[in-house]
Amino acid sequence: MTNQQAPDLPALLKAVGDARSEVEVARRGRAAPGSTPAAAEQRLLLAALEKYAAGLEHHGQPMPYRLRDEMAMYRSMFSIRRPS
Repeated sequence: MTNQQAPDLPALLKAVGDARSEVEVARRGRAAPGSTPAAAEQRLLLAALEKYAAGLEHHGQPMPYRLRDEMAMYRSMFSIRRPS
């Protein structure tokens, strides 16, 4: 049996908020025509959402609808299928 520490949900949720802020900053900074999209920051946000979802599942908590839908949107943007 492995001695695995339970995920820190507040820290994971903070990481989601921080990643969401980075996406917003990237969007503002790249609003000029011809600028690159904020895909890198969006991928980091998706990763943070995935970690938070795993933490919630570990604790037996439901995923809030808004976060679930946001994660589904980013998965579809990057063609990432939901794990079975």
